[in-house]
Parts: sequence; C-alpha cells; structure tokens
Amino acid sequence: MGAAVLALVIEKPSYGYEVWQRFERRFGGLLDVGPSRIYQAVNGLLDDGLVEVLPGSADGTRRQPRPRYRATARGTRAHREWLAEELRADPVRFELRQRLLAIGADDASALLEIVDRYEQACLDDMTELRTTTDPASTGADATAVCERLLAEERRLVLEARLKWILFARRQLEAAGLASRPPDAAEPS
Repeated sequence: MGAAVLALVIEKPSYGYEVWQRFERRFGGLLDVGPSRIYQAVNGLLDDGLVEVLPGSADGTRRQPRPRYRATARGTRAHREWLAEELRADPVRFELRQRLLAIGADDASALLEIVDRYEQACLDDMTELRTTTDPASTGADATAVCERLLAEERRLVLEARLKWILFARRQLEAAGLASRPPDAAEPS
C-alpha cells in the first residue's frame, strides 16, 4: 500500500486526507483502506525519507495544521525501481501458480476443472477489459497514455494465458488425461 500512496504523492503533492480520497477513487475497487491506514503509510514514507512535508504548507489558520506531502527525489527513484521490479517479478507469480497446479496432477478431473475455471476467468476478464477500455482513446496526457499502456498489457497477458490454457489442454489430451472420464481413475 505504501507504493500506491507514494505514487499518488508523486503524481500530485497532497494533504493526507486528499491522498486518501484519491486513493479511494483510484484503488477503491481493489483495496479497501481507511484514512488512518493512509496516514500510517505517509508516516512510514516520511520516516524512510521518501516523502517530505512541503515547506509553508501548514498555514497556521487551524488548530492542527494540514501538512502537504510531496515525494523526495529518493522517493521518486525508489518508486520507479519498485515498479520496474514488480513488472519483472510477475513471471515468478505465474510459475508459483503452475507449481500449485502440479500438486493436483494425479487427479485428471480436478486438473481439467482448474483449467476450465481458469479459462472462464480469463474470458470474463477479457470481456470486462473490452467494456472498460476505449481502444480509440487518443488522449495525449500522461494519465491517458498510462491507462492505454496498462490496458494493452492486460490484454496481451490475457491472450498469453488463453494460449497457455490451449497448450495445457493439448498436453492433457496427449497424456490421455483429458479424455479419461472422471470415474475411470486408475485403481489404487
């Protein structure tokens, strides 16, 4: 969550409550976080030197000043490094899922059910992606470009997963597992 808060502060220096509001708009469907968690994240980022209080942001007109936070140069570098690592690390998660799948390899019907469910989830995601993105969008601001890039990455990842599903079915068929009825399991 700290990385998401840092990204929002990099995008626009903000008060803590404003960071929470923007967090809710941007990540509300993915992460359910209250304002206190945002303030905890900001405090952690402050302690790590990744954000700082903007000079002159405490105006003195309130009992408690509302400091505005901005990312430090170190924070911006750290966020970019973290993001690049996360993008690179995704194949590790995919390999973990494959190894978990292999645990049930002795049960052909369970493997086929997993492959079927995985395929349906990918197809559902692809349908949702088509309805939530506008491929004709030509906005030139950084946010529009990033949204197009992320949507295209998601589409390509889903296509790759669907190709893997086809490959998995072919492998199961070649091994004689896909055509075996669930009750025809080998005797023990």
